Amino acid sequence: MTLPELNKNLDKTVKDIQNNYNGDLMVKLAIDASTLIKKRVIETGINAEGQKYTPYSTKPILVGCKTFIQKSTCQTLLGSKSKRKELEWRTVGGKRLAILPGGYKKIRELQGRQTGFVDFSVTNRMWKNILVTKRTDPGLLSSDTDHKNGIAIIGAREELEKKKLAGNTNRRGDILDLSKNEIDQLKKSYGLSVLNIFKENGL
Repeated sequence: MTLPELNKNLDKTVKDIQNNYNGDLMVKLAIDASTLIKKRVIETGINAEGQKYTPYSTKPILVGCKTFIQKSTCQTLLGSKSKRKELEWRTVGGKRLAILPGGYKKIRELQGRQTGFVDFSVTNRMWKNILVTKRTDPGLLSSDTDHKNGIAIIGAREELEKKKLAGNTNRRGDILDLSKNEIDQLKKSYGLSVLNIFKENGL
């Protein structure tokens, strides 16, 4: 390869990385990042620093049938006169609510959810809103221009899920932080992808 050819190929490679190729790479990184975060949190309940999230609360909580996702859970807890008699009751805003010992942890148990660690998933709607699998997913908040500039942003787009994410973050720390190991994986993936661009341009 002559020097002019080398310069031409280098120039094309730089332009490729700065433009469409980099945009595609950043989308891929966003997909990989959201997958890594969700897998770690949902499967282990461990934050980016390697610590378990603060456990589910066991403080007594007020509940009614609308508290539970499944109607059968309300039936199990409050479905008969004898069951209702076992619980203490309070009137709040004109509504009769039961005091459930065991708090939010007990609510999860009654609904068949695991309580060994915090995974931020009851309905999974928040995670579905965050998870990125393609460029058009709601969890990808950055634009094509951002991607070409080397920026990818993931998060919740829908208002209700944004509020859930903000509330969970305020209580337990940044859920969408990447661990050092995850950052290293993403750097390696990006580096290999850039290397392939060099190879495609004969370098």
